[in-house]
Amino acid sequence: MSILKTDHEVRPARLDDAEAVCALCNAWSMSVRGVSTHDAVEQRVDWQSPGFDIEGDTRLAHNADGTLVGYASVWDTEAPHVRVGSFLRVHPKHGSAELEETLLDWLESRARRAIDRAPTGARVVLSAGSFSEDEGRADLLKRRGFVLVRHFVRLRKEMEALPEQPQPPSGISIRTFDRALDLRPAVLAVREAFRDHWGHVEGDLEEEIEQWRHWTHEDPDFDPSVWHLACDGDEIVGASFGTTKRPEADNLAYIYVLGVRGGWRGRGVARALLQHSFRTFFERGRPVVDLDADAANLTGAMRLYEGVGMRQIWRDDAYEKELRPGKDLSRKTLDH
Repeated sequence: MSILKTDHEVRPARLDDAEAVCALCNAWSMSVRGVSTHDAVEQRVDWQSPGFDIEGDTRLAHNADGTLVGYASVWDTEAPHVRVGSFLRVHPKHGSAELEETLLDWLESRARRAIDRAPTGARVVLSAGSFSEDEGRADLLKRRGFVLVRHFVRLRKEMEALPEQPQPPSGISIRTFDRALDLRPAVLAVREAFRDHWGHVEGDLEEEIEQWRHWTHEDPDFDPSVWHLACDGDEIVGASFGTTKRPEADNLAYIYVLGVRGGWRGRGVARALLQHSFRTFFERGRPVVDLDADAANLTGAMRLYEGVGMRQIWRDDAYEKELRPGKDLSRKTLDH
């Protein structure tokens, strides 16, 4: 148990804190955006991810009466450790600006440990996200030296009837993911598909496979029937991975990953994957489908999403703070 320049009791999270942390995060997101964002089952799975140290990478803040009023976590689970993720929530009614500052102090201090793990001479940054509606968080981040670097948008497809059966391009078939056979080749395909996306940092393949194995084998809500692969013969060339369980609404599905390898782009593979997913979700009682996208995607994906009838419902802003200057290992342009 530690005290970080605050009268609050501050300690690391435990797995049995998942419900309380999600209640806090949902109270915050409801106050800002009017939706719930967190699920306790998913939270526990995340905390047990390979490379994540719940003791060292999380902090909870409680009031004197035991009320949870703040949560912070650092995500630095994979090499090359040049971009450290952060997450911070303070209860909208029981928290305070001072507590938010205190937890951000801890986040920055913890994130700086990545500097010694990163390659010599590489630039290291701490990333933070903010709902576009949250002007207070944006002001705090800017005051603390963070710079706005990107906008990401939530897109939504609403269906009133079962979509038509998609027609993949010639030679392409779409099938369901088999976690016993497809894990490694699917990870390789997704790595290639996202290699030219803004901000991509090439990580260690085996670490990435272990992360995917954790999500597909340890998450009790994992449903392979809504994970779809586009194949050219036996070769995986694209993927659409989703879920029918979301905290926002019972009629909602979500697509975590949509990607097509470079050599197969421009032929309608991504469109066929999306339409296949829409149809599957509708048949499962989920007529509303969401996904998140880079608002200035380097490969022109926004045109695809708009072309299949998706619309923007909100925006998230990505901030970065430089912890060490150096060579930037992340992709910024297609010719990077």
